[in-house]
Amino acid sequence: MQLKKIISVKSLGKRKTLDLEVDHKDHNFYAEGLVSSNSHSISYATLAVWTTYMKFKYTLPFLIALLRNSKYEQDPYEIIDKVSKEASKFGIKILPPDLARSSMDFTIDGDNIRYGLNAIKGISEKSLESIIEFRGAKTTNKFDVFLAAKSAKINIGILSSLIQAGALSSINDERARMVYEAQVFNIFTDREKRNFLNLGEKYNYDVFSIWSNEVANGKNVAADGKVLVSDRRKQTIKSKTEQYSLIFQKNKQHKKFANWFFERKLLGYSYSSRLKDLYGKSYGYIGIEEFVSEPEGIQGKIIGIVKECRVAKSRNSGKKYCKFIVSDEKAEINCFIWEALLDELSEKDSIPNKENIVSVRVRKMDGNGCSVNQLTTLDEQIYMKLSDLR
Repeated sequence: MQLKKIISVKSLGKRKTLDLEVDHKDHNFYAEGLVSSNSHSISYATLAVWTTYMKFKYTLPFLIALLRNSKYEQDPYEIIDKVSKEASKFGIKILPPDLARSSMDFTIDGDNIRYGLNAIKGISEKSLESIIEFRGAKTTNKFDVFLAAKSAKINIGILSSLIQAGALSSINDERARMVYEAQVFNIFTDREKRNFLNLGEKYNYDVFSIWSNEVANGKNVAADGKVLVSDRRKQTIKSKTEQYSLIFQKNKQHKKFANWFFERKLLGYSYSSRLKDLYGKSYGYIGIEEFVSEPEGIQGKIIGIVKECRVAKSRNSGKKYCKFIVSDEKAEINCFIWEALLDELSEKDSIPNKENIVSVRVRKMDGNGCSVNQLTTLDEQIYMKLSDLR
């Protein structure tokens, strides 16, 4: 097809379309006010048939191909989230990253998919060689992990991401605490690290147990006859770790929610818990997948993350409304806030924003949509790095 000239440009609201003149009268294809070439529509239809066949015939390789190519998309973690939802419909799990079991990229693991280490947010191409060296080290406890990471030149930021994502959960799954321990251990001198390693087995390799029982009173001495940590060093360590302590004190109040939050931020999906279960049965939340299958008119309470949100006016009545998408671990649904409630939420500055976690009381509409009767933005705050405190 040879493009000759642009005939006209028309506005379709926020969308624009070009009416193109093509070489043959039968080569035009019209859909939703857009004109294209029939050859394009046939190609896309053929591609759709091929991909549908591959998806249902070779599901695991198909899903892995989507996951591996997600890195080339504008928002790779949105793609991973969508694939994880789709995988669950086939009884396939995306297993968490694991330093010992994961490859660098997504791989088949039995009947499931194992998350790749290089897909964890914050893991750069430059750090992959260090991670390969790190994963080759023999580690049986937290102190071994901290020392091996240092030896492999894994910086504390990358180590924290690996811990928060659950890649080291086989060693310890108290992730918020383990990150704090790693940050403190990282500040120790080599001598202080050796002293803590010598006492590790006695205190189950817990930095803070050793500190409170052996260091705080200043009475115990190391093998060289000197105190484990001098008074001056105690003050230095306290000063350097004060903000890390603030992060830990905040996160430890919501341990399971913190793990869920870490996973969503670093992996794009959560594998350890469903959001509705974190708040207990007394809240009566319904999973979005279950609610979507309910008949029109049914009412219920859902919880999820806001994926998109926009305020607009109805073409027919001119009244304002808000449309947003709420997503949980298995599905998503379109939610509509009508003018009366919208005005009330606007006065309270409570209109949902993208990435907000919201609790919503809704009534099922026809199709994949619901009308909002009540909305609450949940304000539990999880901190992942020092900049979050600011």
